[in-house]
Amino acid sequence: MFGISWPELLLVLVIAVLVIGPKDIPNILYQVGRFFRRIQYIKFAMSQQFDDLLRAGDIEELRKGVNFEAPRNEQKIADEKSLDEEHEQAPKEESKP
Repeated sequence: MFGISWPELLLVLVIAVLVIGPKDIPNILYQVGRFFRRIQYIKFAMSQQFDDLLRAGDIEELRKGVNFEAPRNEQKIADEKSLDEEHEQAPKEESKP
C-alpha cells in the first residue's frame, strides 16, 4: 500500500517497542485508533450533510439537468425549426405586396 514490506514493518515495531516501551504501546495504539475513528466519523458526517443539502435544496433536479447535451440538441432542433418557419414565411410576405 505505502511500499512498506514485512521486514520494514517489523523494524518499525522493534524500534517502537524500544523507544516507547512495551507498557505504553497499547495506550498509543488505542489513541491512534480513536484518531482514525474520529476521522471516519467526520468524513461520514460531512457526506451526510452534503446529501441532506442536496435533498433540501432540490439540487437533485439541477443535478439531473446538468447534462447539457440533451437540452442543447433539443434547443438546436427548436431553433432550426423556428428559422425554417421564419424563412418560409419571409418570402411569402414579401411576394404579397
